[in-house]
Amino acid sequence: MLSRSADNLYWMSRYIERAENIARILETSSQFLLDLGQGSRQMDNSGWRPILEVLCVDEDFDRIKKQDPELGILQFLSISKFNSDSIIQCIALARENARMVRDKISEEMWRELNRIHLFLKSESAKTEWEFSQHEFFNRIIRFSLLFQGLVQSTIAHNEGYLFIQLGKYLERADKTTRIVDIPSLYEKKSLSVSPWPTVLKSCSARATYLTSIGTTITEKESISLLLFDGNFPRSLRFCLNEVDSIMHKISQTPRGNFSNEAERITGAVLASIDFNGKTDIELLGLHDYLDHIQDKINSIGEQIFDHYILLPTSTIEAPELPNPVIQDYQQQQQQQQ
Repeated sequence: MLSRSADNLYWMSRYIERAENIARILETSSQFLLDLGQGSRQMDNSGWRPILEVLCVDEDFDRIKKQDPELGILQFLSISKFNSDSIIQCIALARENARMVRDKISEEMWRELNRIHLFLKSESAKTEWEFSQHEFFNRIIRFSLLFQGLVQSTIAHNEGYLFIQLGKYLERADKTTRIVDIPSLYEKKSLSVSPWPTVLKSCSARATYLTSIGTTITEKESISLLLFDGNFPRSLRFCLNEVDSIMHKISQTPRGNFSNEAERITGAVLASIDFNGKTDIELLGLHDYLDHIQDKINSIGEQIFDHYILLPTSTIEAPELPNPVIQDYQQQQQQQQ
């Protein structure tokens, strides 16, 4: 597959997964703030600021806020055209990447992606966001889940499919760590409600927790499920294992070995999670541990680009001249001297 097509499929998938996860965070956080007595529209620093920080867009918001004092945090994260990671911009970027590889995706995938893109550009979307944010966020989540189903059932499971899955799982791994990090940013505040049910709900993990662990939701068990469980499809462990498996399928290298830096880093992170994950959290603290994991995920993304996407620049050498031609040239030079 051409590296450019792989890049488009990879980023199409990442942006859709990013939009879904931001919608999940905003939907469940809105309810959490309501439970704390802060309405979802009271976008003050004490409520929504930690969400900006966990998504690493707080500096961007502060800069744009100076130009637009009326801009709210919830608006910035969901429908702002000035935030490249807002929901509406993620969908727009996903569509643009899909447009470049129309021949690599199914008609159904393009139709649904184009449909949600056109909706988000319409006045209906602005009205829905203004009066029914719950429906707005759930519309994005439903679209993403539908799109994933179409990927599974309407295109060949070839190399292009693998790059779509690679983008999805790497983005999901990153966002799961950020969702789990949210309570760390609320620690300095006196909370009357535990944030961990909200964290589980953001990852659609509440039902799994209740059926496999118990009815009492604790921080320790929530972290264990969302970071270290090998069977839950939104856990960090599960997602990175999928990333590792997919990269080995693309490179056709046996699992346990590695043929590039992306595979090496992923394997090392998985081994660290399996053998030292819980101990590292005790030593470093949850927030610093997740920062470390996020750095590793970023490194994996960079190495995927370097190995699979960025083609080395070929040097153009002058054609080799026959010896007699070179000798004639050298003789002419000597005569001129």
